[in-house]
Amino acid sequence: MCEGCGQKIHDRYLMRVADASWHEHCLTCSICGVQLAHSCYTRNTKLYCKADYDRIFGVKCSRCGDRLLPHEMVMRAQQHVFHLPCFVCVVCCQPLQKGEQFVLRAG
Repeated sequence: MCEGCGQKIHDRYLMRVADASWHEHCLTCSICGVQLAHSCYTRNTKLYCKADYDRIFGVKCSRCGDRLLPHEMVMRAQQHVFHLPCFVCVVCCQPLQKGEQFVLRAG
């Protein structure tokens, strides 16, 4: 049975994703609907293309809210992650460097 449409799979090939079987044409992103021919991402039984998965579930900068890319250098403070240019003092807007002391208040 196809996880996407609930119909029996009579096709020559079936797709297996996260222990479920799919018709090839039913394997689409749950957000944008693009057919997932080469790769897909899954979360909570939904399928996503890379772009939508990164946009929805990717790590975001705690200051600007933009997505942090895997190759970017970041600064971490407790559970918060920042782009380097976003890791600044909220009072004087001076960049904080690695090893400098700072205080977190209300996030």
